Amino acid sequence: MPANPSTPWSTRLHALWRSASDAMSTKGFSEELYFGLLSLPGACGLIGARFGLRGEVQIVRWADHDGLVTSPVGLAEQLLAWTAAHPERPTESVLTPLDELRGQSADLADRVAATGATGLLVTWFEVSENEWGLLGLAVSTPDVHAAPADAVGIDIVTAIRQATDVIVAADHHITERRALDDQQARDAILAEASLRMDASLDIEDTLRAVVRMAVPGLADGAAIHAERDGRMALIAVAHVDARREQRLGEHLRAGRWAGGPVVLGTDSSSWEEETRMSGLPDEVGLELMTISVLRARGRVVGMLAFFHRDGGPRRPRGAFLRDLAGRAALSIDNATLYERRRRDALSLQQHLLPTVLPDVPGLEFATTYNVADHTLEVGGDFYGAVDQSGGRVTALIGDVCGRGAPAAALTGLARHTLETVLAEGRSAQHAVRTLNDKMLRIGVTRFLTLATATFWAAESGFRVRTLSAGHPPTLLVRRDGAVRESRSTGRLVGVLPDLRLRTATDVLRPGDALVMYTDGLIEARDEEGRFFGDTDLEPTLSRLRGLPLPDLASSLIAGSGRYHVGDDAAVLAIRCTGERALRAELPPSAAGDAALAALRGLRGDSAPAELPERLVAFLAECALEGVGAVRVAVDGDAGWARVEITGEGRVAWAELTD
Repeated sequence: MPANPSTPWSTRLHALWRSASDAMSTKGFSEELYFGLLSLPGACGLIGARFGLRGEVQIVRWADHDGLVTSPVGLAEQLLAWTAAHPERPTESVLTPLDELRGQSADLADRVAATGATGLLVTWFEVSENEWGLLGLAVSTPDVHAAPADAVGIDIVTAIRQATDVIVAADHHITERRALDDQQARDAILAEASLRMDASLDIEDTLRAVVRMAVPGLADGAAIHAERDGRMALIAVAHVDARREQRLGEHLRAGRWAGGPVVLGTDSSSWEEETRMSGLPDEVGLELMTISVLRARGRVVGMLAFFHRDGGPRRPRGAFLRDLAGRAALSIDNATLYERRRRDALSLQQHLLPTVLPDVPGLEFATTYNVADHTLEVGGDFYGAVDQSGGRVTALIGDVCGRGAPAAALTGLARHTLETVLAEGRSAQHAVRTLNDKMLRIGVTRFLTLATATFWAAESGFRVRTLSAGHPPTLLVRRDGAVRESRSTGRLVGVLPDLRLRTATDVLRPGDALVMYTDGLIEARDEEGRFFGDTDLEPTLSRLRGLPLPDLASSLIAGSGRYHVGDDAAVLAIRCTGERALRAELPPSAAGDAALAALRGLRGDSAPAELPERLVAFLAECALEGVGAVRVAVDGDAGWARVEITGEGRVAWAELTD
């Protein structure tokens, strides 16, 4: 609300300069700025706006004695109508009386009049190259140049001009800070990419890693082609939205994008450093692209493409693109002979996608991810699972602090570091400490939270060792519906050298599950503003525990139909299924008997004589519809068993317990 009108303007101005020097964004100190100006004598309301190169309104705010609103309905259009009548952008503040204002923008005049003002004092100022700011103060005094005889001690026009100086200085400070963060992100990615490319002659695996590091650190999508037998072959593709990644690859392979002529070699024009329309279908959500042709020793060896959403701020600079392209080109060229010798082996490895979770007998994995908003910068949620030596597998989930290029770059760096160390057979504690040491060594200014779960077979199911570094607690969901938190604790990664990690070990029996998630899930709110994680997450898990695991994960990420998950959120669920008694595709008429036989093998005399009614009804429905085969799965042990039958994309299931 407006500041105390008795406070001298010089005191308020000093406070504004102090806030501007600490601001991370102009929004951060807008309330103090706006209400400070509203405390001037005769001030009734205030408009603040920013205009782009083409005169478009980038942001607009309105403040009056009732509060501050960002992007109020209709205000941008009202301002554009007013600016159309003032194309010259006067260098001096201009007071437009209400009657004159009504002839230029009637709706704007109505808004000003509703505050009790008699005119609008407009001040233009240049924020940065090709960007302009505007402050419009609704005033009830005709003489805005007169200094009032009170504690304010300054006239309105001078006060507004001083306020614009604060805004411009704050914007320059914020821009410089962002540029430094972006440069650190680019340097980190270049360093990590160089280490990766220098450390391996497995060029295709290396290029996949480079693409994974680039998204979302540098772009919303990326793809890399390499020359193979005289033609360009797509080696790797990444998309910030995992659900669209496969579609992006399909469209690139089919040539449904503007870079097709470069891939085919029919376009010899220079594409470097130019942002162009991607030509990809709308479903991919990547409207713009930048292409760098990879050249080594005068020969074209590949092509690197970065894709962006229209309106997104991330655009790699030309020097960075040339640097990364040059390193990638040399890496490809140096590994060509080795790659040819291993072509047959690599053709088999191409079927092992790095994003696929491992297949572990007795364990079932399910993941899901929610992207907060495709117009805002992406956050840093990530997850994965790594097969390790000795029959162990480690699942991990993490959340990088903040948004934007620096946070996204750290996401790629963290995922790559953890997966690399775990793949070498080292413990989760060692992997997390390695990442922490690296972040502290290179001076990363952000932190992340992380949780891991390492599984190994035990007589009664699986033992699991959980680790948490400042992350929301992993939840153990027992087959009887009981839910409790893991007892593991630890500090945030990237803040202090000593993480103080304390692991916890538990046993998962068949039917038990472990659920890992990021804070976007527990911060989901219902219509009354209550958080999902406050009281309802554990009861929800208990209620959903019997669902097929992918359905459980999907229901959680959807807020269980009650909570709105508005932030980035990831869920990684792992269920102990026990002995795999049956996996088969059978005619509906034979599926029931096969499932009963498998149950008898698991449970002996306690096995049911008939399947539950809903499974019998489902099989009858499939037979009636002419479904040729259904997939039958039976897992469990003597105390718990699960039967799932899938046909034509539909699933029926039942749990049997003692």
